[in-house]
Amino acid sequence: MVTRPLVLALSAALLSACAVGPDYRAAAPAPVELRNATAPGVFAADSPVAGWWRQFDDPVLDRLVGDALVANPDLRIAVTRVQAARAVFVERRLEPWPHVSAGADQVRTRQPSADAGGARVTTEDYSLGFDAAWELDLFGRLRRGAEAARADLEAERAGLEDAQVSVAAEVARNYFLLRGAQKRIAVAARTLDNLHETQRLTEVRRELGAGSELDVQSSRTRIKAIEADIPLLETAEARARHRLAVLLGLRPGALDAQLAPRETPAYARALPLGDTRELLRQRPDVRLAERRLAAATARVGVATADLFPRISIRGFAGFVSGDFGGLVAGANEAWSLAPSISWAAFDLGSVRARLRATEANADGVAVAYEKAVLAALEDAENSLLDYARRQERLRIVVEQAAAARRAEQLARIGYREGAADFLTLLDAQRTQLAADDALADAEAAVNIAAVAVYKALGGAGADPGGGVAGLASTGLGSPAR
Repeated sequence: MVTRPLVLALSAALLSACAVGPDYRAAAPAPVELRNATAPGVFAADSPVAGWWRQFDDPVLDRLVGDALVANPDLRIAVTRVQAARAVFVERRLEPWPHVSAGADQVRTRQPSADAGGARVTTEDYSLGFDAAWELDLFGRLRRGAEAARADLEAERAGLEDAQVSVAAEVARNYFLLRGAQKRIAVAARTLDNLHETQRLTEVRRELGAGSELDVQSSRTRIKAIEADIPLLETAEARARHRLAVLLGLRPGALDAQLAPRETPAYARALPLGDTRELLRQRPDVRLAERRLAAATARVGVATADLFPRISIRGFAGFVSGDFGGLVAGANEAWSLAPSISWAAFDLGSVRARLRATEANADGVAVAYEKAVLAALEDAENSLLDYARRQERLRIVVEQAAAARRAEQLARIGYREGAADFLTLLDAQRTQLAADDALADAEAAVNIAAVAVYKALGGAGADPGGGVAGLASTGLGSPAR
């Protein structure tokens, strides 16, 4: 038989074949030195606790982030992308192996017969058996395809981690925006109480002849100005509540009962950062860009392999008969083996054009990876600098608010005793409101800046409480369901 030597020869060729195209070598990201991570008293080299949002010691925030990591719609979409990429990888990994299918055919034919003097006769043929097809991956086209699919899967997993980072940070950011708005509303309410007391005092002084109608109307003007600001603050609070509900996969308003005002102080300890030199390893968006580069490089190999012939073997083993009743009899056993070679010998111009396009795409993905690295460094430096400056501003605003409250108290006493005019009191109250409002805003801004630091460092990729990450953490080598 000539088929057996042919199969043995092709098998030997397959074993000795190599994949064409560039071999991708992932470069280990070099350690980086972040200039703004060394501010004394602001940052610490200690590692954050598992789940960086727990640094704030706020059980409401812990619960919100934990629920979001399970129910957030964007994360659920990212999980489906990982599952789809994994299924594609399993399919690509199996492509270099023979594909066998079972089948049964019945062919009924009516045609002229030379033996019957031109009369038309009807014939029937039946077949039952197995068909096999095998492409010998001599030049690595299929192996490069599996390599690209593996990199795509790893990229989707990095994309899921990146989505977790964004969702956790977005929940924390909106939570602190909510608390900041609530605190500013409380400041406005306290100020209104003081202004209403001042207005009563101006009315009494006017009736006693010690004050004027101008003082009364000026006091009313100030009250109305603050009352006009409160609806805007309430709108900001409601927007944050609605955003938090949607981030948790709920309808706006579903969390209103859980988000009643509560004291949320600014983060007052040195912020633990861990090893910032490993920033590029920690950032899932950088890993995502690197895996996309690996996939694009592998696809260059797929396109390169199209320059060479494809060798495949098709075969059949089973039974063939013109009589259905005796189809599976031993005499009807049949097999066939059909090696074939296909080559775009007269269309290599198109193949080379596709190869150039694939190479250009890989070059673009390489630039995108470089851009991701630079963006990560920029994001980290900016967030660290912003947090340090926010802490510095908070210290100043705390002193300003204390001085403003003392000045308002002195001006009120002086006005009540007649030692100070109403304009002095009004200016002191205006200054106090601005200082207290700035303090509430500065406290929320410090916490929001801390969230931005952890997001920039990729610290939200871990999922200490289980949740959505576990849905896509199956191994690369396990079979599909």
